[in-house]
Amino acid sequence: MKNRAHDLTAYAFSKGDALLLDTNVWLYLFPAPSNKQPAFAASYSGAFKKMLAAGAHLAMDALVLSEYLNRYCRIEWTALHKAAHPDFKRFRQSADYAPVGQGAALYAKNILKQCARHDHPFASINVAQVVADFESGSNDFNDGLLAETCRINGWKLVTNDGDFTQGGIEVLTTNRKLIASCT
Repeated sequence: MKNRAHDLTAYAFSKGDALLLDTNVWLYLFPAPSNKQPAFAASYSGAFKKMLAAGAHLAMDALVLSEYLNRYCRIEWTALHKAAHPDFKRFRQSADYAPVGQGAALYAKNILKQCARHDHPFASINVAQVVADFESGSNDFNDGLLAETCRINGWKLVTNDGDFTQGGIEVLTTNRKLIASCT
């Protein structure tokens, strides 16, 4: 079932909104220092302020936080440390990792202050369909889990990921291609 996408910049947030922010959005809001921010990241920051002002319910799923922490650290490793530490797992055990891990953890703590933690509904998800979509190449496995999580919980997904066209959920985005694909 096709998703319904809305223009994030024109969306009027309310206290009744239940939102799950995708990893890419958290990386715009709390970026790794060496990550160049795209121009549209400012739109997500402005929307985030509106969400908070409206009292919208911001949900946090462990999958999103895990992806955020891993991506943040890999961005820093790739930009600053890969030459000295070609193996990421060894990098994590080096002294160079300490400030990266501390930065990621500080941001994760700030993110968690803004969100309500929710258990992942893995037992309720149609995993066979998520795996089939992954197998066919039509969907990333984690994206399929997030779409199902939003569908089960009645949450809107805030994302810039153009792949979120299927799942039967509402999506808030600045990604024009995603909006066009969902209409």
